[in-house]
Amino acid sequence: MKLQEDGRQLLSESSTVYGQSEYIGIHALSEVVNSLLASGAASMGVEVRITYPPRADKSLIYLMKKMIKKECCKRGILLLKIQDFEIPLICVPSATVNGISMSSGQDARNLCTGHIYGDRKGRKGTIGEDIVLSKWVGMEGMLLAARERMDALTERFTPAFIRRILSYEKELFAGRELEIAKDMGATALRQITQGGIFAALWNLSKELGAGLELDMSRFSILQETVEVCEYFRLNPYQLTSAGSFLLVANDGEALSETLLREGIMASVIGRITDGQGKFIKNGEDVRCIDRPAPDEIWKLFTEK
Repeated sequence: MKLQEDGRQLLSESSTVYGQSEYIGIHALSEVVNSLLASGAASMGVEVRITYPPRADKSLIYLMKKMIKKECCKRGILLLKIQDFEIPLICVPSATVNGISMSSGQDARNLCTGHIYGDRKGRKGTIGEDIVLSKWVGMEGMLLAARERMDALTERFTPAFIRRILSYEKELFAGRELEIAKDMGATALRQITQGGIFAALWNLSKELGAGLELDMSRFSILQETVEVCEYFRLNPYQLTSAGSFLLVANDGEALSETLLREGIMASVIGRITDGQGKFIKNGEDVRCIDRPAPDEIWKLFTEK
């Protein structure tokens, strides 16, 4: 949500993450912080609401609050309020983070819905521009699944492999890649959240009022994500990945090369086209991207 006054915008973002792990608050916080940074926020404040069922382990709630406070302090985020509530009608804990920030006057002039810059929404100026994927498909969902089903993972995978999975938690927060993308003239920044990369691409096309041509072989995905998703029968392309972004730029190769030099995984996965078609190539097959489906992470809570 954005409210404009006196040449500046009040920015607001919200995220709710469910799960039995104390890390769900960090996941919700990272999604909000990343979205506000993409909108041009320089400083921000957050409110946190944690809910849990009566049978929940209270030590988990304590750890969740402690981790959120530590992360906010580390990143210079003002923690306005943090509350927890026992709710008899729910069966899974949740963490909701609401973030607010004020953009600069320049950001207020250039910012459009969906973090699209330069007044490009619905304009032909984006036609032919490249789409760059930063980081990896399904990364955040892999971490959530690992935390939710750690007992099952330890029966299947080695401790070294599980440590590699959890090592990607440091990638949840974006920062340098957004600065680079803006400096190099990126016209759109979209975080990959609920519904995964397929949902993010669909929404990007809708916001730009243009079509897409994509090459699925260029989508970067971690081997750890492939293994976890195969084990739990999840589709990584419909799995949340906060911390990963779709970046639209006139010279996607230059942008991806710059990000790679900074140690940030990036690849050009397609381009913006005229019309409304959303085509994705996978080898010899070409199909259209479907409308966003529920995030695959929900299967961990709804399937037995």
